[in-house]
Amino acid sequence: MNIILWTRLFFYGNVILLLIIFFKFIHKERLHQLIPIGLFIAVENYTVEIIGLHYKIWKYPLDNPGYPEVIIISSLFYFPIVAMFFYQYLSESIPKTILLILTFVGSNMIIEIITLKTTRLFVYGKNMNLLIAFFMYLFAYILIILFQYFYHKKLLKRS
Repeated sequence: MNIILWTRLFFYGNVILLLIIFFKFIHKERLHQLIPIGLFIAVENYTVEIIGLHYKIWKYPLDNPGYPEVIIISSLFYFPIVAMFFYQYLSESIPKTILLILTFVGSNMIIEIITLKTTRLFVYGKNMNLLIAFFMYLFAYILIILFQYFYHKKLLKRS
């Protein structure tokens, strides 16, 4: 299969599939709790994207079939939806939460490796590798937990 066609199918197929799964499985009665998490991750991810591009940690090739909307779609749709799913299934149990983090980070790493090896969506620049990507994903899920704690436990108790 042509790499440009595969890249388009892979990226847009993932986004469409994720949107279908989102509308099917998201707890609609909890959207008022989930949307702030999605917005927080959208801002965080877009900021990390801009910093990564500025410092040439990774880049999006100009011949990329999804350039430049890959940054926008992944920052505003893909990662926020994944973050809302993650938050939806968070548990009070620490072992379950650790298992959930490992599942989501592992899934992200599998998608990252497939994306790097088979598509032209982006390439790593200087000082970037899969280990750093692993810690970035891990930190993102820890940020969701921290945001959830401060937002839902502290701010909402005041009102």
